[in-house]
Amino acid sequence: MKKLLGVAALTGAILATGCSHNPGTDDNGTPAPLPQTNATMNPSAPDQTGVNSTNTVETPPEPTPDTTVQTPPPPKPAVNFPMGIVIPGKKGFCKSPYAQFADPVDIRGYAPGTPVRCPYTNKIFIVPQT
Repeated sequence: MKKLLGVAALTGAILATGCSHNPGTDDNGTPAPLPQTNATMNPSAPDQTGVNSTNTVETPPEPTPDTTVQTPPPPKPAVNFPMGIVIPGKKGFCKSPYAQFADPVDIRGYAPGTPVRCPYTNKIFIVPQT
């Protein structure tokens, strides 16, 4: 019952926001014309739009540079995993350094130096150059 009320409240909120009228637009969604100001009605009136009497635009003052220096995050600690043991004559297979007496691990499709997970111990080791 609570779930149904929550869904109904969410649906009502979505419908209410979708049907709201945006100020500054007509009923069909086109922008409404802007009202005329004193500057557009009377050209002899003093200009109040940030332009001085020589018709140059005033630039805002330059922001001061940040004195705080962003330090980069510390590097991740280097984790040294053991290297898999190469099996001579079996290209694409190696022995896990954690389970040396288990069956060879199929590493075909993995580039040398790639960390892989030992299927016997769930520990990570590095694919050797075969």
